[in-house]
Formats: sequence, structure tokens, C-alpha cells
Amino acid sequence: MIHKPSPVLLTPKQANIYAWGWQEGARFRYAVCGRRFGKTYLLREEVRRAVRLAAVRNIEPENEIWYGAPTFKQAKRVFWSALKRSIPREWMASKPNESECYISLKSGHIIRIVGLDDPDNLRGSGLFFFMGDEWDDAKDEVWPEVVRPMLSTAHGHAIFIGSPKGFGKLYQGYIDGQGEKANVKSWSYTTLQGGNVPRDEIEEARQTLDARTFRQEYEASFEQFSGLVYYAFDRRQSVKDCPFDPDLAIHIGMDFNINPMSATVFQEQRNGEVWQVGEIEIPTADTQIMADEIITRYGRRSFDPLKPDISQIIIYPDPAGAQRRTSALGKTDISILTSKGFRVVALKSHPLVRDRINLVNAKLQNAEGKRCLYLDKSCGRSILCLERQTYIDGTSEPDKGGGFDHMNDATGYFIYGRYGQVQAYRSDVTHMRR
Repeated sequence: MIHKPSPVLLTPKQANIYAWGWQEGARFRYAVCGRRFGKTYLLREEVRRAVRLAAVRNIEPENEIWYGAPTFKQAKRVFWSALKRSIPREWMASKPNESECYISLKSGHIIRIVGLDDPDNLRGSGLFFFMGDEWDDAKDEVWPEVVRPMLSTAHGHAIFIGSPKGFGKLYQGYIDGQGEKANVKSWSYTTLQGGNVPRDEIEEARQTLDARTFRQEYEASFEQFSGLVYYAFDRRQSVKDCPFDPDLAIHIGMDFNINPMSATVFQEQRNGEVWQVGEIEIPTADTQIMADEIITRYGRRSFDPLKPDISQIIIYPDPAGAQRRTSALGKTDISILTSKGFRVVALKSHPLVRDRINLVNAKLQNAEGKRCLYLDKSCGRSILCLERQTYIDGTSEPDKGGGFDHMNDATGYFIYGRYGQVQAYRSDVTHMRR
């Protein structure tokens, strides 16, 4: 007999979602939550209750209990350790399987961690309870074609939880749970309502995020991501005289697309503003040509006229440059830049596109309405690209077919490499004058 363990202390909003579980009329639940709401604590209690109920109701052992996230790696990172801590040893038939991430119970049931990125690999067993985390990022076919049929035999239940990503699956589930469907219940709670994050932390986030991202991530707001990618850019407010200052360090974002090669040039001002003071766009060029053009434009005079001083130029390139070769010499793009003597800050891997875009939007205008990033009037191509790049209809993917992405990507590599919380390869970047 499985005995009920001491529960995790849930906050009032978490407890409200939990209380509706397994009641008539709440077979499927949707919880739309702000960041750091405390969903892991909630799901730990959900899985423990499912284990108890499976034993009490004599549910056939082939009906498993699953926690699913968009990828297996993400599922393991987020929930596997928490799951092992939440299941008492006396419930387990054996030690947790660390390679496949499942726990066999004395009742015969299995609790399993799964990734939802390959739906065909999920077919086979039945389900008694399913937890779908970051549900908007899961593939659309996972629920109707795979998980929903697997719940049928045991009349299983499911809970879907996460922060909203536009008007996707969580939005539809939320609408269904507001009285549209009898067996569905839904909630929407902000980060503050979750009770785990103090108000001053949320106010700090308001200063560092753009308005739309703040509403989505902390206020659990459904935001429309169709239309302009860089919606925070406003030519009337974001463009002004931003003269080049020869005494300040030069920060250059670079996109390695061959046609055209694109670079955006920035300087950090003493008042905290970031000015784009120039741009370079060269059709059918390689990194050698771009590097030479940067030296010609921004290399400072030295005692040797054949060796301009480029010690104050820092380049933030496309991370793909660590492998990509665009020169006849066979060198990687980043090795070409370092061999020229530039200081290089290269991300170890590509950031999520939305994270890079969100940070640029936040610099253009944050959730408090403050602008930090400005463009000089001479940066005509950059201005045009910020104004015209849109999302592909019906998706959160930026459209790269219009040719407006290269300058924006270059800017994003600088902004994310300089201000994002990232790990990067850095050549000598000490003693930079800001």
C-alpha cells in the first residue's frame, strides 16, 4: 500500500490549480503562467497524486504517468532531479533509470520523462496522466495524434502548463477552459500572483525587457507576434544625430552571409546610450574583404602607416563563423578576424532567435518606455531593415525572404553578445575604453 507523503507547500494560486485536478468537469487543465510561477513544485505534487490514484483505482500498469517537455534534454534538465526527490524510495520498485529517465513503481506503474520533438517515438503505451510543460513549444500533432488517444483506455487526465507564446495551443486551451468545453478548466496567473518572485525583481525585469515581452513573460499575456519583428523601433524617436567619436571604443556586429556581407557599427556613450554610428554592406564579399574595409574606415593612425591601430575595435560575429569558411584561404571567418588583430567576442552557440530579438527590442524601448539604442541618420539600410522585417504569417519566425534580415542579425549579435547573459569565446578584450 502506498502511503501519502507530506505534500510540498503550494502557494494559493498553485493550490487552486491543484485542487481542480481529477474532479468531474476538469479532466484537462490549462495553466498559463508568468515566468518563475513555480510550475515545477505544482507538477511534483500532481505526479505524486497521480501515483496514489493509479494504485487506489487499480489502473492497469501499462498506463503510464508522463512528464513531457518540447525536447528530452529540456525535460531532463527541468524535471528529472525534481521528480526523483519527490518520489519516496518506498514507492519505487528499483532505482531510477538514469539513461532513459523513468521510475518503476511497486504498483507496476512507470513515471517517465519524455521529449515531445519526435511524436512517432511516443506511441505504444497507454497513459493515465500526462503533464505537458512549455506546451506552446510542443509540436502541434503531439496532442491530437499521440497523447489524446493514449489517455483513452484509462480515461486519463492531463495538465498543460507554460508561459504563452502568442495565440497558440495554450491560448486555445485557455479559451476552452473558460466555459467553452465542459471537461476543460483553465487559469491565467502572473509571476507576481505565483508568490515566488518578489516585486522588486519583477520591476527590475520591467526595466530590462521590451513591453511586449514583459507582458508575455511576467504577466502571462497572450501577445500577437505577427507583423513587425522590431516593433519597438520608431524612426521618429530612434533616429537622431549620432556622430562618431574617435576616442570611444568601436563595437561591430557582423553577419557572415556572403551576399551581402553586413556589419553594424556602435559606440557606447557615457550617459548609457548605445549609438549606431555606421553600417557596412558589401555584395558578394568574403570576410577578408569585410575586415579590410573595417580597417580602412575605422583603423586609427599609428607610427606605421601600413599598420593602422585597430586595438579599440571589438567584433561580435555570427557564431556560425567558428566553422564557416568564406575565403579562398580555407580559414574560418572568426580565425580571419583574429589574424587581422581584431578583438573578437563570439558566442559559443546561436542564441534563440526570439531571445536575440527581444533584447534588441528592449534596447530600442523597454517596458518602462525608456530608449537606449539610437541610430544615426546615415544608417539608412539599417533603418529600413528595422522598419520592414516582419514575421512569417501565422508563425513567430522572422521572414528572411525579403532581404531585411542581415543588418538586423548583425545588430542582434552585438546586442546579445554585449548585454545578454552569455558564454562566449573572447580574444583579448581587456582595457577597452567605453
